[in-house]
Amino acid sequence: MQLSHMRFIKTSLPFTFSTMAASLMGAVDTAVVGHLGNYTYINAVSLGAVIFSTVYWLFGFLKISTSGFAAQAMGHHDPKLLAGAFLRGVLAAFAIGLVLVVLQEPIWRTALVLFNPDAATEPLLERYYRLLIWIMPLTLVFQTAQGWFAGTLHVRIAVLTALASNLINLVLDVLFVVVLNLEVTGVAAATCIANITGFLAILYFYWQHKLLPLTAVPLKEIFSRPTCRQMVQCGSHLTVRMFCMIIMVNSFMHQSSAFGGELLAANSILFQIQFIMGDILTGLSQAGAIYSGIAFGEHNKPMLNDTLRISFIWAIGFGLAQSVGYYACRHAILSCFTDLPSVIHTAQEYDLFIAFFPLISALGIVYYGVFNGALYTKPICISMLLTVSCYLTAYFTLIPLYGNIGLWLAFLVFYIARSGFLLLFVPKLQQRFT
Repeated sequence: MQLSHMRFIKTSLPFTFSTMAASLMGAVDTAVVGHLGNYTYINAVSLGAVIFSTVYWLFGFLKISTSGFAAQAMGHHDPKLLAGAFLRGVLAAFAIGLVLVVLQEPIWRTALVLFNPDAATEPLLERYYRLLIWIMPLTLVFQTAQGWFAGTLHVRIAVLTALASNLINLVLDVLFVVVLNLEVTGVAAATCIANITGFLAILYFYWQHKLLPLTAVPLKEIFSRPTCRQMVQCGSHLTVRMFCMIIMVNSFMHQSSAFGGELLAANSILFQIQFIMGDILTGLSQAGAIYSGIAFGEHNKPMLNDTLRISFIWAIGFGLAQSVGYYACRHAILSCFTDLPSVIHTAQEYDLFIAFFPLISALGIVYYGVFNGALYTKPICISMLLTVSCYLTAYFTLIPLYGNIGLWLAFLVFYIARSGFLLLFVPKLQQRFT
C-alpha cells in the first residue's frame, strides 16, 4: 500500500469526529450548565468530567493497543488476529469497568482529597459521579470497540457511533436541564444514556456487518502467552504515559480549585476547549497509528517514512490553523460556554495560552499515534517520564511566582517537552526495519 496526503486526510478526518466524542460531551455539558447563572454548576460538571477523563486516560491503553493490534492484523491479512484483537480488548475493558464499579467509593474519596471542592460544589459533583460510575463497563467497551473499528479502517461505523452518542447527549441535555430543570443530575443522566446508546450501536454494527465471527478464534488463542506478553508490555508503557497525563491534568485542576470558584470556572472552560483541540489532532494521530501499523505488518519501510513525513506536515498545518482560528473567534467561543461576564473576562485574561496549545502540542500528539501503531511504546513511556519531570519543575517553580499565569506556563512546558522528547526517538523507530 502507498500512502498519499489525500488518503491520510480521508482517514484522519472521520476519526477526528469520532475521537472528539468524549470531549464534546463534556463541552456540551459545561455549556448547558454554564448558562444557569451560577459558576458552581460549571465547577461541578468540569471536576466530574476530569474524574472520568482520568479513568479513561488511565485505561486508554485498551483502546489504543486494540487499535494497534487490529492495524497490524490488517497488515498481516489475518482474520483470526482481527477477531482476537476485538475480543481481547472488549473482554478486558468490561472486566476493568466492573472493578471500577466495585471500587467506586475509594475513587470518590480520592477525588475529594485531590480536588477539595467547596461546600456548594461537592453535592452537585457527587450527583454527577454517582450516576456515571455505574455505566463504566459499557463506556470502556464502547471506547475500546471504537479503537478496533479505527484500526480496521471501518470509518463510517466509528463516525456514526460517535455522532449518534453526541447528538443524543445534546438533545437530552437540553431536555433534562433547560426543560425539566434537573440541573447537574440531568447532565449526568444525559451522558449516561448517550454512552449506553453508543455501546449498543457499536455492537449492533459489528453484528449487522458480520465483519468477523466472534468464534473465529478459541479463547486460549485470544489470550495466548506471546500475545498477552506483548499486550502487557504495551499496556504498561502506555499506562505510565497515562499516569503522566493524569499528574498534569489533576494537578492543574487541583491548583485551579485552590485559586477559587471564578478562576476555577474560567480555567475549566479553557481546559474543555483544549480537550477539543487535542481531539482534532488525535484524528491525525489515529491515522498515523493505522498506517504505521500496516507498514510494520507488511514490513513496508517506505510506507513508514511516508507516514512520518505526511503526519509531520499535517500536524503543523492543523496546529497552526487551530491557533489562528481560536484567537480570531475567542470571544464567540467562550460565549458558547457561559453567559457570565465575569467568567468570560477572567478566561480572556489567560486564553492566549490556549491559542498556543495546538501548535506546540501537535507533533507530540500525532507522533504518539505513529509509535503506538508500530507497537513501539517504550519511547512513549520514556519521553513522558521526562516530560512530567519538566512539568513538575515548572509547576512548583512558577506558580509561587506568577500564580495562575505560572500554572498555564507549566501547562505549555508539558506539551513542549512532550513533543520534543518524542521526536528524539524517531530515528530508532525507523531503524526497527533494519
